[in-house]
Amino acid sequence: MTTCEEIEKLLEKSELENIKFEFKSSKILKNDDWKDKLAKEFVAFANRNGGKVIIGLQDDGTFDGEKDYDVDKLKGDINNVIRDKISPIIDYDFEFLECDRGDLSIISIEKKKDIPHAYIVKRESHEIKTRIYYIRTPHGKRLVTDQELADLFHKKFKYKVMNLDEEKFKLKPDMELIEENLDMIRNLQLSPKNLIPMLNKIHNEFVRIPYKEDMTEDVLDIITDYAKTINKYILAKNKEIVRIITGTIRLIVLNPKLVNLIRKVNYSNFEKLYESGYKENDLALILYKCGKFESISTKIYEAIDKKDINSLKMFRNLLYSTKIEEDKFPIIRKLRLKIEKLSSTSDLDLIEIISSIINNLES
Repeated sequence: MTTCEEIEKLLEKSELENIKFEFKSSKILKNDDWKDKLAKEFVAFANRNGGKVIIGLQDDGTFDGEKDYDVDKLKGDINNVIRDKISPIIDYDFEFLECDRGDLSIISIEKKKDIPHAYIVKRESHEIKTRIYYIRTPHGKRLVTDQELADLFHKKFKYKVMNLDEEKFKLKPDMELIEENLDMIRNLQLSPKNLIPMLNKIHNEFVRIPYKEDMTEDVLDIITDYAKTINKYILAKNKEIVRIITGTIRLIVLNPKLVNLIRKVNYSNFEKLYESGYKENDLALILYKCGKFESISTKIYEAIDKKDINSLKMFRNLLYSTKIEEDKFPIIRKLRLKIEKLSSTSDLDLIEIISSIINNLES
């Protein structure tokens, strides 16, 4: 655990940012591309010896002062960055410090355990189309050379190489690790602080399941066991735990073979969670796959009529991430009619979102 005293000692050194530390002003969080920038830094640290990204310090070691962002939201965003923009998922820890000179958010990145980590440039569904490898140096991150990349892949790791020419690796989940963590969750009175790293470990193992292949009985059993185990936690714990759980279940429901497992075991709890007011993109996707929403377009129309921009954005994102099975042209016509009825200046944000949905359907 990092302390304010350790940060102060670090700032006394002549070379502040080095191979183990990267300072970022909290102003970076206001940039549109901050998630991509941090993802690249995380990858670079993981491919070297690990390190810390400290948000709240400028390049010269000056503190930004009191935070002007939501820490819980930042935690969730960092988790999403690591889940969606890095492959394979890295191990990390998030800390928030209130020091005398200012507030700091510290993301500690662990060194890679097996194959090197990559920043995902382009992804289509589960398939990664383009990825880039970075490595940390005393002067910051940089792209790896061909020789460095070869060395990173050829270092000893526990997974069997299936096709070295194409750099494809068969990754297998550690079923014993998942079962051990599930046993502890079931049998111990764990605080949210202790649950979070365990749920993250389980999530990282589920990522390794080869969904394109037929599921073995032990994999199906462990997924069912996971869904049953989280039944008692999903509504009772904090938002960060819910984010991890919904992120993990999202991996499962995107596979047509596994949706029924969630419908049978855990669908009702996700419905209760949604109805209690916890409305987020991953949860909406889970419920759509489980059959709660008859159609995405119906939910979009309802959100427009209620002028509920937050819900409209959520269902727009759901439309973008899901192959729609409805006839697009009647939806486009109806959305254009709704725009015509929205003429006041107060509806400009609503009109802009509806227009973006129409553009997506027409593309």
